[in-house]
Amino acid sequence: MPTPIGHTLTAAIIYTISRRRCCLHKKKQLRQGWRSLLFCILLASLPDIDLFSISSGIRFSWENHHGPTHSLGFVLLISLIVSIIVGIFRENWKKWCLLSSLCVCSHVLMDLLVTKNGLMIFYPLSTHRIIMTTGFPFGYSPEMGFVSFVVMSAAQELVILGGILIIVWRRMR
Repeated sequence: MPTPIGHTLTAAIIYTISRRRCCLHKKKQLRQGWRSLLFCILLASLPDIDLFSISSGIRFSWENHHGPTHSLGFVLLISLIVSIIVGIFRENWKKWCLLSSLCVCSHVLMDLLVTKNGLMIFYPLSTHRIIMTTGFPFGYSPEMGFVSFVVMSAAQELVILGGILIIVWRRMR
C-alpha cells in the first residue's frame, strides 16, 4: 500500500520534472513554486478522498476505499475541472491539465501495483476490478501486523522515491 509519503514524493518528482519540461518555472511562477508543488501533492493525494464517508457525519472508513476515485474516469474528471478553472485565470491551461492528469494518475498506478482487491480502473464504463498486485516493494503478511507494514512501506518509499527525487532534482537544476 503506498502511503501518503509515497504519493507526496511521487508528486514532487512529477513537479520537479514538469518545472523544467513544461516551462512551469517562468520567473513569475518561480516565486510561486511552492504553491504549484502543493497543488501537485494535493492532486496526487486526491483519490484517497474516498477514505472519508459523509453518510452520518464525516468519518474515516475503509469500506469504499479504492472505489471510483481510483479510476481513469476520475483522472479525466479532475483534468477537465483543472483545465476549466485554470483556463479562466491563466493562458497555459494545457500544461496544467497534463500536470494534473499525471499527478492523479500516479496515485492510481501506484495503488494498482500493490492493492490486493484491485481497482475499478475503467469506472464508470466498468465496475470490474483489475488486479496487478506485485507486492512491490514487498508484500503484506498477517504475521507482520498492519502498523509494521505501513511503517516499513513508508521507510522504503522514503529511500526509493526520495532517492529518485534527489537524482531528478539535481539533474533538472
